[in-house]
Formats: sequence, C-alpha cells, structure tokens
Amino acid sequence: MNKINFLSELIKKKQFDKAKIECEKIIKKEEKNFEFLNIFAIALFSLKEYENSLAKWKLALKINSEYFDGNNNLGSALLGFEKYNDALIYLIKAAEIKSDIYELHHKIGYAYQSLNEIEKALESYNKVLELKSDYLPSIKNKFLLLKKTNKFSEAITELDKLLVFDDDKVKAYIQKGEIYSNLNNSKEAIQNFNQALAIKQDIPFLYGQIINHKLKLCDWLNLEKDLKKLKDDISIKKKTIPPFISAILFDSPLIQLETSMVWTQSFSIKKDDAHTFSQKKNKKIKIGYFSANFRSHADGYLTHRLYDFHDRSKFEVYGFYFGPPQNPEDKLQNKIFNSFDKFVDVSLMDDSQVKKLVKDLNIDIAIDLMGHSGGDLNRFGIFLSRVAPIQICFMGFPCTTGSDTIDYLVADKLIIPEKIQKFYSEKIIYLPDTYQPNEELKKISFQFKSKKDLNLPDNKFIFCCFNGHQKIQPKIFNLWMKILDKRKDSVLWLLRENENSEQNLKKNASKLGIDPNRLIFAKKIQIDKHLARLKFADLFLDTYPYGAHTTCSNALRMNLPVITMKGESFASRVSASILNSINLNELIVDNIEDYEKLALKISNESESLRKIKEKIKKQIELSNLFKPKIFTKNLEKGYLKVYKNYIDGSKPKTIEL
Repeated sequence: MNKINFLSELIKKKQFDKAKIECEKIIKKEEKNFEFLNIFAIALFSLKEYENSLAKWKLALKINSEYFDGNNNLGSALLGFEKYNDALIYLIKAAEIKSDIYELHHKIGYAYQSLNEIEKALESYNKVLELKSDYLPSIKNKFLLLKKTNKFSEAITELDKLLVFDDDKVKAYIQKGEIYSNLNNSKEAIQNFNQALAIKQDIPFLYGQIINHKLKLCDWLNLEKDLKKLKDDISIKKKTIPPFISAILFDSPLIQLETSMVWTQSFSIKKDDAHTFSQKKNKKIKIGYFSANFRSHADGYLTHRLYDFHDRSKFEVYGFYFGPPQNPEDKLQNKIFNSFDKFVDVSLMDDSQVKKLVKDLNIDIAIDLMGHSGGDLNRFGIFLSRVAPIQICFMGFPCTTGSDTIDYLVADKLIIPEKIQKFYSEKIIYLPDTYQPNEELKKISFQFKSKKDLNLPDNKFIFCCFNGHQKIQPKIFNLWMKILDKRKDSVLWLLRENENSEQNLKKNASKLGIDPNRLIFAKKIQIDKHLARLKFADLFLDTYPYGAHTTCSNALRMNLPVITMKGESFASRVSASILNSINLNELIVDNIEDYEKLALKISNESESLRKIKEKIKKQIELSNLFKPKIFTKNLEKGYLKVYKNYIDGSKPKTIEL
C-alpha cells in the first residue's frame, strides 16, 4: 500500500491523530504533493487546527488549481466559517471541474442564500434538483427563498414535493397553510392545518390559527365550542392561540396578557439586558422604527407624517423594513423610505444579522410598530433578544406584548386606564389626546358622482362598517340585523373580503329574518377613492371586541359618525379614544342595549344626525387628531423622558405627558 492510500485509510477510519503524526513524518518529502496536502489538511481540520488546515489546502491548490478535492474541501471549510464570498471562489471552481455533483451545487446555493443573492441561490438549487429531484435540503431552502420573496405559487409547488419525499409531512402541511394564509385563502389554509392536526395533535398555536381563518370566512358554526376550548387551554397556559387572534376574540386584558406571555416564552432566544449596552451618549438620540408596513398599508398611512416631523436637532431617525419586496410603484412606500435619515431593508437578514446591524449603528431607542401582529412578516424575535437599551411597542398591536424586553407601550388614559395597568408587562407612555397618529386633513381629489356608482340605493339609510370580516362576531352581527329590522328602509354596507365570508354573512342575515340583499359589499380600493365613497354612508357601526382603528379615523375624516362599544381591552377602546379626542363621547356606549338605542335614534332623527356631523367637522378642526406635527412633539417628549430615565440608570417607569 502506498503512502497516500495508507493515509486515506486512516482518514476513513477517523484516526486523525495518527494521520497527523504520519503526515508530519513525511511532510518534507511530500510537500509538493497536492493529494498528500489535502489529506494532511483533512486531519488537521478534524483536530480543529483550522488555520493550519486552510493553509495546507491553499498550498495544495497553488500546486494544482484544478484539483477537485482541494477546491471542494477548502470551499466547504470556508462555508462552515461563514466566509461565503471566499467559499464561493473554490466551490464554483470545483463545480467547473465536476458539474454533476448535486451536494456541491447545494453548497453553492447555500452560500448565495447566506449572502442574500436570492436569484443565484435559486439557480443553484434548481441545478441540484435537476440532478436529484428528491434532495430535501435543496427543496426546503428553495421553498424558504420563494416564500421570503412572496413567490407563493412556486413555494406551494416545493411544498407539494416535500409532501411526497419528506417524512415530516406535518411541517409541510403547516407551511402550506401559512402560504394560503398569505394568499388570503382561508379555506385552503384551514384544510392544510387540519391535515397537520390529523397526523399530530396539539401543535402549538395551530388551533387558534384555524379559528382565526374561520372568523375570516365568517364561519361561526362551532364558535361557542371553540371559545370554551380556547379559554380552558389559556387557563392552563397551553400554547393554543397567537396573541393577535386572542385580541380579536376576547375583551379581556388578563387573557391577552396570558396569551402574550405564553407566546413570547415559546421563543428560544437569549435575551440581553438593557444595561449591557453602552451608556455613552450619541450627539443626537438615535431612534429606530421597525416595521413590515412602511408601504400602502393602514399603519403606513397613519404614521408616515410622524417620520417627517421629528426634530432633527435632537433625533436621528432610522427606518428598518422587513416587509414584502419593495414596490417601486408604491408612492407611499417611496415617500416613507425617504423620510428617514437612514433607511435599511433588513427583510432578507436573519434576526442575528439585524441585531448586529442595529447594535453597530448604536440605536438608543428601538420602536416596534408590529408587536405580535403581521403573521409571517412578524419579526418580534429581534426585540426579544434586545437590539437597543430602550425598546418601545407602538401602534401595530393593541395589546401587551407580555415580554420583559419591551420596556414601554404607547397609549392614552382612555386606552389603558390606571386600574388595568397591572395587565400590561410594559410601563406606559401616556400621550395626551389619543395614542393614534394621523396625517393632516386633505382635500380628496377623487369624487363619485352618486350612490348608483357604488351600487347603493338612493332612498335608504346607509349603515356601514369597513372593518375586516374577522372582526365581525355573531354578537355584534346579530345586533346589526336587529337594527336593520327596526329601521326597515336601511341597508348595511360592508367590505368585500372573500366570497365565502360574503355568502356566510348573507346566510346568517336570512336566518335572522333580514333580506340578504340589504347587505351590500364594496371591494377594496385605493385610499383616496375609499375616503371619497364614505360621504355616501350615514352611520358607521363599529365591531366588538376588536374595534375600528384606521377605519374609525378615516370615517371621522369624512365627517361620518362612528358608534362604538367600549370594552376593557385595548383593541375595544381605540375608537373610543379617537372619539374622545374630538369630544364626541356621546357616540361611545358601554353595552349592547345602548348601542342599539343610539343607532336607531341617530338613524331615525335626521336633525340629530345633522348636528352630529356638524359637531364632528367643528371638533376635528379644534382638536389635534389630524395634526401630526403636534402629535410628534408629544411623542418626542415621551422619548426624551424615557431616554433620560435610562441614562440616569433608573428602571422603566410610567410616563405621563
């Protein structure tokens, strides 16, 4: 047996110490033998003598740059050290020498994926699957990339492959359900989630997701039974329901705290303490806003003027975006991006990369605009690990986060009365007026000519609600039908979300003795057009327990009265907060009976309706609801106080402005 074969056998037997000793004996004789150097490098690498092993591989390739094993091994080693650009040099060279090795193309794909070069990564994974169609690592990575880039139809194709080739069909069904969720296809989402549950019971949070999709379909058949099971599960701290869905279903700050805590505890993330950060002051306070909704989205419309009005003499404003791929045609998105002093798209970074970036930028205050909302787009893990010494939840999630890494929650006294502060894990920054920012009042250029243009009857009273259908629960819908029954010459104008929910709402109306044709559905349209059509409505009926947010301020913007029922939870009090800010407390009720009475009174008394509309117009001009410059100044006062508190070395405490 020659020396090379002998050494190769030692490597095969994993006798790396012996292989190293033997290599050292003959190194002087074989120092120009690239095969020998490769074996020596493998032995050294296996013994964790990394620098020496890399040097040996480089020396082997200096002797023979066309040596496949040397290129492959060195490239693979560098890949393991996360030196992706360097790894690609050698892996690509290896693939040029031997183009039919699927594992090699997978490595190349992974390197490109790690560098966020998505198209090149996909190209490599496609090459793998040409060579070996059932290679699971490439199928899984390709799926993740397609999902990340919103190529949902193609992603489903890869999931179907996993359902054929992968033994873990549960995960594939769950992922497929999540894709259909992103496509707003609740029917298919439920079907795939149930397929997963048929294989494995008690999948964390899946039961709650199924109920959420039933709500989106307005499928209330087993809702009472579902709610009882959820409450039972929540009482024993079972991983049963995501916090955002809990907010839709329950008017209970206690339940929302419990579900949020269970949710955050399900993350296995190492947390950094606030005081591990440097207390060295920046010249200006660096604030970072984090969101997937810096785009034509309800949150984008509400917040975009905030970024413009920040005092640049005191603050440096950063935007971190992790939403869908940027859309050059989205004017609001482009406007928001340009509002920041520095904007960073972190959508293709993992949480650890984002954390490093934010720490390197030395951000003082990180503002999470999502909380536990946003579904697959959510990146709450960033904040669980803590990316800044001060972390604030604001706007996108009307609940407590249940996390000890979120220091503050922005609210107002009506949203969170002092008596229920105990149900919030955060300290509260209490803003005056309302916690909700808005852009200025503006003239709506687009105009509809008549009700006919909107498929509305001419001589009927128009009740409306443009909240999403998942917010419509039987209790409030039954009340609406009762109101329609008593106000015979009226219709209910609703948002068109999906065919199934529309059909189910009409069926439920019929069961309650209401002609389903009295429910009129309007498609989603561009914001200016939507605002323009609101002038043809007479009275907005809010949902409960998750009420109107943006839809409430949009209605008031167009002088459309909003009746809301105030509950105990944050989500049930947003409309009340907005109405309170313009001194319209007479439109806030505390129970179903008063809701019905008020709706009938306003709808039956034209003079009462006229006076309310006049008051709305007057109070909006007097109030600060649509004055983002004033709102921003108030919010900045909050930021300055929490920053001073941190610099002083004090623990977070409730702030009143």
